[in-house]
Amino acid sequence: MVAVFLDRDGVINVKRPEGRYVKRWSEFRFEPDAESALAELAAAGARLFVITNQRGVSRGMVSAAQLSDIHDRMASALNARGATLDGIYVCPHDAGECDCRKPGIGMLLAAQRDNPWISFERAHLVGDSLADLEAGHRIGAHLWLVGPDDRRARVASAAAAEGMHVDGEAASLADLVRDGSLVAAVRASQDDASARSPELAPS
Repeated sequence: MVAVFLDRDGVINVKRPEGRYVKRWSEFRFEPDAESALAELAAAGARLFVITNQRGVSRGMVSAAQLSDIHDRMASALNARGATLDGIYVCPHDAGECDCRKPGIGMLLAAQRDNPWISFERAHLVGDSLADLEAGHRIGAHLWLVGPDDRRARVASAAAAEGMHVDGEAASLADLVRDGSLVAAVRASQDDASARSPELAPS
C-alpha cells in the first residue's frame, strides 16, 4: 500500500482568490478531470488522503459543520468515480496557532497514527504551494507540484532554494496523472513495498 497525500484547494478543487473560501457545496468545483485522475491513482494502488489547511474556520468565515458537509459530499462524489478517500485531515487553525497547519506535519502524523502501515519514505505528496512541499519534505515523501505556470515557477524556485527535490510538476493533477509520471512512481513505490514486505503483496 502506498499513501498519496493531496492538498485540496488548487489540487482537487478550483482554488478561490486569496482570502476567500469555499463555504458551501454549491461553491465547490472539482478541477477539470481531477475525479478521473484520482480514480486512476487509486487503480494504480494509491491510498488517497486529503490534507488541507482551512483557516476560514478559525476566522469565522466557514463553520466546522459546513466544512464537514463539503468534505462528505466531495468524498461521496469521488467514491462514485472509483476514487475512495482513506482519510480527510483538516487544520482549522490560523497561522501560529497549532502544529498541524502546513508546513507543519501534524496532519500527516495523524494520518500515520490512524494508518500505521503508512511509510513516509514511500509516500507521495501533491500540492500547489511551498507550504505543501515543505510538509512533504519534512517527512521524506516524494514531492509533486501542480498549478498555473507562473505560480508553479515561483514555488519550484523557492523549493529548490530550500534544498527540496520535486519529483515532477504539471499544470494540474490531471496533467500529472495523464503524463504517466505520478502513476509510474506510485506503482514503483507499491512494488518496493511488496518486495520489502511480502505479506503486503496483493493476493
